[in-house]
Amino acid sequence: MPVARTLLALAAILLIAAQACERNITFVEATDEPLSCFECHSDNNTFLVAAEQQWMNSFHASGLNIDRGASAGCAGCHISEGFIQRANGEQVTGEVNPTVIHCFTCHAPHSNRDFGLRWMEPATLLDGTSFDIGAGNLCVACHQARRDVNEFVGSGSDRTNINSTHWGPHYSIQGDMLLGSNGYEYDGYNYQSTPHRSATRDGCIDCHYRATSNNVVGGHAFNMRGDARDEGGEFSELLNVAACEPCHGDLDDFNYKGVQDEIDALIEELEGLVEAAGMWVNGHPNAGVITSADSAGAVWNLLMAEDDRSRGVHNPMYYKGLLQSSILFLEGTLSSPSAHADAGDRVAPSR
Repeated sequence: MPVARTLLALAAILLIAAQACERNITFVEATDEPLSCFECHSDNNTFLVAAEQQWMNSFHASGLNIDRGASAGCAGCHISEGFIQRANGEQVTGEVNPTVIHCFTCHAPHSNRDFGLRWMEPATLLDGTSFDIGAGNLCVACHQARRDVNEFVGSGSDRTNINSTHWGPHYSIQGDMLLGSNGYEYDGYNYQSTPHRSATRDGCIDCHYRATSNNVVGGHAFNMRGDARDEGGEFSELLNVAACEPCHGDLDDFNYKGVQDEIDALIEELEGLVEAAGMWVNGHPNAGVITSADSAGAVWNLLMAEDDRSRGVHNPMYYKGLLQSSILFLEGTLSSPSAHADAGDRVAPSR
């Protein structure tokens, strides 16, 4: 039968091959790969559980800005895939089905065998200001202006086109404000900076990561305020003032020595002046206005103050300088307003 003859032929071939091939194994490669998940994880280690619960209360987890991840220009900060591409030095591409900023965005434990951060290298802001704020370098990788005030606004009597309602430094410019950089600085005004940067080891992390109760503020939530249930089961606002108290003593809120009240008043005053000058409409820059760089610089500084969203806490002195100098210029009482200082020459204090 044909099938029987075929089986006999195959058996003969295998027998010949077995007799002709005599190999001695001389090398065995050993790896350090875990034999199972339980070499790293156990039901007694609750750190990851707590971190996940905190993260779920974060803005990162909300996905409210994830729609911008479809654009390659935005994906590097708005979605996990884009940020990992940046961290790996790869070309950033948009994603059709992106994921939010999550654990593996900032950590690569399965690749690196630890929970070290993907991004730790010192860097430079777009205006040339260099910085090294330790673990906070990861935060500033995204929480910074996307435009250099020197190139985007110009200086003095240069003509500046406010060409969009989104004109300005972009949102989430906390890194610039913490470091005291990239504001429009008028000649003839002395700008100063509050030493929050030099008073911390890891910048943003030292305050925003300091954990309190309820997993709502601090920790991997990174919130400084949030809503939590009180003992009666009612929701109330929870403030992470514990992050400020080591330096500033017992606090009830973040309005230390009235700084937030003062900044709020200055923002309101400047907003009224730029609106009266025709550069501000309905809470946004007035698209289509062409004016001097000194005038447009006042709008830039207003946006810096509003988009930082700390109401002065990150850098009270720099906040006040930008707002006060802009007000003085628009009122015509600033001495010799012709150009702003070259912020690119400033270097943040070393750790």
